[in-house]
Amino acid sequence: MTAGLREAMDDVRRSVAVLAARVRDAHAARIWIPLEHSSWESHCDAELGISRAQAYRLLDVARALAPIDGAVAAGPGLSRTRDTHPAPRPRSTLLACLVTREV
Repeated sequence: MTAGLREAMDDVRRSVAVLAARVRDAHAARIWIPLEHSSWESHCDAELGISRAQAYRLLDVARALAPIDGAVAAGPGLSRTRDTHPAPRPRSTLLACLVTREV
């Protein structure tokens, strides 16, 4: 049962990351204009069923994940210096911290 719960949480984390990226892309494209909404807030309410604050929270998640995705995609490299700090938390833990704030 616990393994199933963990798997479901991982699915939620991945889904939130995808949602955040898509909201970021829609905001950057100013999608509310061709859809004839008067504002981003109006678009979020009418098309997504979320508040402006919730949409901006997703934008914050997308901004936080972008550098992490870039670092993960680059992979581990050789360092000229010795690491003196503890290993960073896994991405899934960081994402959990970002998305567990009340929406």
